[in-house]
Amino acid sequence: MADFTFDGRKLKNNRTGQKAGEVDRTRIRAWNSALLGEIDRKNLRDAHGAKVAEFDGKTLKDDRGRKLATLAEMQEAVEGADGIELAALWYFFARK
Repeated sequence: MADFTFDGRKLKNNRTGQKAGEVDRTRIRAWNSALLGEIDRKNLRDAHGAKVAEFDGKTLKDDRGRKLATLAEMQEAVEGADGIELAALWYFFARK
């Protein structure tokens, strides 16, 4: 079972049921509305605007091009719709 559930906008923790984060258009926000990152086309940027990852539709790579996870690995941790939003939420919340 996945640790998190994503309904297209909000990310919830399956153990506690509380909101862990959300996608606000292109911004990724924590449970308290603090800005964690941003989606910029196929790139993920941190709160300061620096590129931290790139998602090509199947693989998430860090800023140096090294593979972080595949779509299947991200879906094991976050249950819900796939795409750049899932990759962003996995990067900022579920990555260990």
